[in-house]
Amino acid sequence: MDIWDDLEDTIFVIEPEILYKILEQENYSDNEGRCAVFCHLTKKAIAFGVFGHKVAMPLVVSKFRQSGFAAVDAKEDNPDSYLKKPGSPPQKIISHIFLQDMQQPELTAHVVVFYPRSTFLWTSQIQMPTSDLSFGTTARAYDFFETRSLTIDGLHVSVPKSIRHFLHMHQESQFLECNYERAKFFYAQHPKDKSEEAQRFQRKARQLLVKGKEVLDSLGVRFWLSSGTCLGWFRQCDIITYSKDVDFGIWIKDHKPEIIDSMEAAGLPLKHVFGKVTDSYELSFKAGEVKLDLFFFYEEGDTMWNGGTDAVTGDKLKYVFPKFELCWTLFLDVRVRVPCPTQPYIEANYGKKWEVPVTSWDWKSSAFNVRPNGAWPKAEWKEVIQVYE
Repeated sequence: MDIWDDLEDTIFVIEPEILYKILEQENYSDNEGRCAVFCHLTKKAIAFGVFGHKVAMPLVVSKFRQSGFAAVDAKEDNPDSYLKKPGSPPQKIISHIFLQDMQQPELTAHVVVFYPRSTFLWTSQIQMPTSDLSFGTTARAYDFFETRSLTIDGLHVSVPKSIRHFLHMHQESQFLECNYERAKFFYAQHPKDKSEEAQRFQRKARQLLVKGKEVLDSLGVRFWLSSGTCLGWFRQCDIITYSKDVDFGIWIKDHKPEIIDSMEAAGLPLKHVFGKVTDSYELSFKAGEVKLDLFFFYEEGDTMWNGGTDAVTGDKLKYVFPKFELCWTLFLDVRVRVPCPTQPYIEANYGKKWEVPVTSWDWKSSAFNVRPNGAWPKAEWKEVIQVYE
């Protein structure tokens, strides 16, 4: 039996060029004898996927070699090893396989291995990727997905069940691993607070993170870790236990009026509303003694900014950041987004010495990127300064 037929239920096509061509075809089969997809490829490396938890990867490599393919497998450290067994040597896993059929040496099959992590599928970065590869330039994170079989140009292959959803995920799938070595170094200099109070805050902060994520995900509102929560992830792969809150950033273009009602329906009563949607908008919700702050970001030239409002004086502040994209990460075993690249975001907010803990923080003056931004007219205070206790 041909090796590809033998592994049809195991290996599936993920090459974007092929998937887009499939979507363009009204009929996937080759009834008219046309070669509508594979005969018109421009890439010399074709990407396939395999679920690493559903098959023994060394066996897959062995099967291809026995069938006459030149097979090279790339191995990586299993990133979950750092989380499950700190200090132990990380487990090695096969992350990518490169195959060449000696009868068609001009083509390369690139098999990308998808591994489950927490609530998502993860693929690793290749140390030295080439420009012809569609996968491997960065680590990536995807929702769990199923595959289906179809016939393309007379060939039986498997593809993601929802091709459109897979391609959409791929466009927004870049994943940043937390730097566990940096976190280890930080805690060597600043030992972790293991007090009962600190551990209780961490538990409550994680619960609030999960609940806030569930609400915003259900509304289709993208968010990222911001302010002190982002600093905790970047610096120590953990929550900052003396911060007393959880901070999310949201682009104002993604704002939805249903956010307040949905948060309150989830058991998170509104604490305050500052600003208005068109300027310096900010929401805060309570979960006991821990609060969830939602900072809305505005685009201005080559920068992004979020606002702040002094509820006593009506003064407005602006926190300015360089433009950024969003990447996925794993934080407290929850998949969330962070700004990427992250370090310029952190340095804008906390300066070059962000690695040094600052336990006394004044939100009006301590941030390196805070700017005065005028004041709200008193006639608008009732609208732009709403505080609920």
